[in-house]
Amino acid sequence: MVEDWEKLNSEEIANFRIFKMRRDTRRSPRTGVEHSFFVLESPDWVNVVPLTPEGEVVMIHQFRHGTAEVTLEIPGGMVDASDNDPAESVRRELLEETGY
Repeated sequence: MVEDWEKLNSEEIANFRIFKMRRDTRRSPRTGVEHSFFVLESPDWVNVVPLTPEGEVVMIHQFRHGTAEVTLEIPGGMVDASDNDPAESVRRELLEETGY
């Protein structure tokens, strides 16, 4: 049976626009050694694979800072707190990013 790791501490170490980072300190149930784990907390996210009536996939070009390149990807984005359900988020993101 797998045992839980005891949580000793949890602290927020960074707060960015679209996610927060925290450090959790936990103790191994097997060795008793303390370890740090870094956790990213973010809002729910949606992606959509939109198809035209001809069956073509609609994609977007997006500059990504992590790679410092323009990438080709499917539309998507964060679920806003005001969205009633993920389908509403999908419709909003698709319109914002593609005009469809």
